[in-house]
Amino acid sequence: MSIDGTSGQRRERDEAAGDAWQAMYELVFEREGQQRLHEACDLTGLSPGVLKTLLQLTVDQPMAMRDLADRFHCDPSYVTSLVDGLESAGLAERRSHPTDRRVKMVALSPSGVDVLARVRKVLGEPPESFSALNVDELRRLRSLLVKLVERDEPRA
Repeated sequence: MSIDGTSGQRRERDEAAGDAWQAMYELVFEREGQQRLHEACDLTGLSPGVLKTLLQLTVDQPMAMRDLADRFHCDPSYVTSLVDGLESAGLAERRSHPTDRRVKMVALSPSGVDVLARVRKVLGEPPESFSALNVDELRRLRSLLVKLVERDEPRA
């Protein structure tokens, strides 16, 4: 195959990928995904930033606040304000690291575990737009999205 043919295929692939990403972006960030985020914020009384912090926490594993800052690519002082929001809502608590007291950890409270489950239920409800797809199309979409998720490396 000629270099021009390969270049043309690459451009076509890049254009198709861009179109697919734009459609996903619109669905998640501008339409139904954004609506769900606001529903979850209304349910919990949390701001979007504090809600996003809640979603990073797991039931059985406290997280170092500096790891949250790394994950969010932000200043640690901003994470402090986010965790303050979780604490004031009774959803999380700060703890010292078991082997390094200089490291502050954040852990879900029992109330935080319950609220996190409710938030995940709201966010996990399929959007209304999925009704435009039949069962086979939904299974294919799921398969393609799982393929993309599995290709992406998990966060540290």
